[in-house]
Amino acid sequence: MTDDTSRTRGEGGEYVQEITPEDALAVFTDNEPRTAKEVAEELGVVRRTAYNKLSDLEERGDLRKKKVGSRAVVWWQPE
Repeated sequence: MTDDTSRTRGEGGEYVQEITPEDALAVFTDNEPRTAKEVAEELGVVRRTAYNKLSDLEERGDLRKKKVGSRAVVWWQPE
């Protein structure tokens, strides 16, 4: 996980984006579905950041998602 004290902030005080949707997409190297937590651990970011990137990828059509429990969601690359 990233240490917030070492993160770069923009002029308005907001954190500067450190990963791109493509960084998140690169985690999907096989046909296995993944949770936001798994992607976050792989990229070294908080789960919410990974979730946002995965949602961006789903909106673009690069990933699909499915709710698999009361609050659990998995993402995968469509063939």
